[in-house]
Amino acid sequence: MEIRTVTIPAREDHEGIYSKTVKLHWVCPVCGGQRGEPFAAVSWDGSRKLDCDGWENSCGHIDKYSAVRKEAAENGLN
Repeated sequence: MEIRTVTIPAREDHEGIYSKTVKLHWVCPVCGGQRGEPFAAVSWDGSRKLDCDGWENSCGHIDKYSAVRKEAAENGLN
C-alpha cells in the first residue's frame, strides 16, 4: 500500500500558521480507491489563509482536513 506525506492544516482555526505534515495510506477511506495527486492548495479558516496540500479523488469522495487529521492520528504512521 502506497504511503504519501502531505501538509495539512493542524486544526480548523489554523490562524494561517498552524500546519502539520502527516503520512497517509494513499487510498480513499470511503471506497479504497486511489487518492488524487497532491497539489499546492490554500485553506481558509474564515480569517487567514494557509498554504497546504490538497487533492481530488477520482472516485469523487472528498477528504475533509478534519477527517484526514483523525486518520493521521490513528493510522500508526505519524
